[in-house]
Amino acid sequence: MSYIYRLRPSNTLTLDEITNNYLWFSRPTEFKDVDDSNVMSFMEINETLGDALNRIFGHFMDVAKEVSKNGICCFTETLPSIEDWSKFPKGHNGIFIEYRKDILEDFFARHFGIGDCFKKVDYLLNPLYFKSSSNYDVLWKTNEDGELYISLKEFERNDRLRDELFLRMFTRINYKYQDQKELRIILGGRNIPDKSEGLSGYKIPIPKEAINMIYAHPKTPDTVISHLSYNYTERLTIAK
Repeated sequence: MSYIYRLRPSNTLTLDEITNNYLWFSRPTEFKDVDDSNVMSFMEINETLGDALNRIFGHFMDVAKEVSKNGICCFTETLPSIEDWSKFPKGHNGIFIEYRKDILEDFFARHFGIGDCFKKVDYLLNPLYFKSSSNYDVLWKTNEDGELYISLKEFERNDRLRDELFLRMFTRINYKYQDQKELRIILGGRNIPDKSEGLSGYKIPIPKEAINMIYAHPKTPDTVISHLSYNYTERLTIAK
């Protein structure tokens, strides 16, 4: 049995998320890191790639507006030592929720058609920049055989490649965050639950049994500890 973890701040929104058994998926427009999932900046920095997508979609601005409504939920692969909690946003007194990975994978496969729902994040010096060898291609893969570049024309012809390109835009962040060992679930297209303007994200209900354990920081406020103790007596522990 494997587990996956999610750092949440010590506040009423986190308690609501746990008590009512849902995951909060943020729209990328809510991210404070301007290098994270900023589709318009991708197009501005990678000009020839932007031109190719304009040819495909007529005007990429409309597509950028649509994908900005995607929902992103962030996790980490391992429970960090208490000394490393501060490397996560609001981790100095937050809580880590330990989820049954298999239950979440099954849930998102059955209800959203997303197989292999946890996507690894790539940590890069310049996450908004796609390396190119000729201005008419992008670096797609690096392995023991060297670098593989894909022509921009391939994105015009291949729907699956375009989907993968957008996925990569949402899974590239600055290398300074590499200690977070992040994985993400991304909801896009028909899986976006509400495409209304002005929303900051979405509540996605999950099975209650998906939560295996809750780890609190020694500095987690007593009010939060009391609430968690009442609702998750046997599944709450103070990290050491």
